[in-house]
Order: sequence, then C-alpha cells, then structure tokens
Amino acid sequence: MTQTRFAILLLTGSALFAQAPSQPAQASSPTAATPGVEDVAIIKATPYKPSMQRDPFSAPRDERPVDALDILDDIAVKGMIRKDGKNFAIVSDSRGNVRWLPVGHRFKDAEITAITDKAVTFHQWEMNTTNRSIFRTITKTFKREEGKR
Repeated sequence: MTQTRFAILLLTGSALFAQAPSQPAQASSPTAATPGVEDVAIIKATPYKPSMQRDPFSAPRDERPVDALDILDDIAVKGMIRKDGKNFAIVSDSRGNVRWLPVGHRFKDAEITAITDKAVTFHQWEMNTTNRSIFRTITKTFKREEGKR
C-alpha cells in the first residue's frame, strides 16, 4: 500500500513538474517587461558640480540691466515709432545712448505707462522706497533735435 501511494505521488509530481514552465516568465519582472525604465532601487553617485561660484559673505547684487538704473530726470524723449502694432518711445539718456523702449519699461524711479503720437507718460515714484503704488504721473512731450548749423 505504501508502494502504491509512493507511485501515485511520483506520478502526480512528475505530471505537475511537466506542466511547470522550464524558464521563468518575463512578465514576472516589471522592469524587464518595459524597456527604458530604470530600477529606482539602484543608488547612483551624482557628483556635485556647482554652476555658479559666489562669495557667501558678499551682499546680494541687483541683477537689473544697466539701462534700468537711469532716472527719469536724465531721460529725454525724442519721438515715437510704431512697429508690429506696438508703440516704442525713442529715448535718449544722459550718456547719449538712444534706444527704443516699449510700454512697461522700468527705470530706477519710473515706468513707461503710455506712448501717444505727441508724448510719453511715465509713473514716477520715490527712489528710496519700494512702495510703487504711490506715484506721480509725468508726461514728457517730444523734443526733436534741430539740425546743427
């Protein structure tokens, strides 16, 4: 009787073993099934490469462009140009630089708010304050230079 039980066990075991796959299925590993997916459990060394060198003891600098440091009193308005549907004010500063400036350009103490055919309107605030909601409106008319004789 034990021999028959042993024979039955042996036959069922061999039948089950024959049904089992010979290699593990690739679907059991989710990283192997989807190409291009990295294993997040692998720790990679990332070297520290700072892109900017700065002195931690220096004061922060104002990173505005040089033309934003002009004050409104040093600006002379020469005229207006319309390009691509936008109005640009032709402005000359105290250094003799002539530029085209759009509405919204900021100076150190002012901002261009409107450009018309005859004048440019600015909002000017105190230079020593950060509160720009208190301002005065200044309108500068065009000052064209006459030809030199």
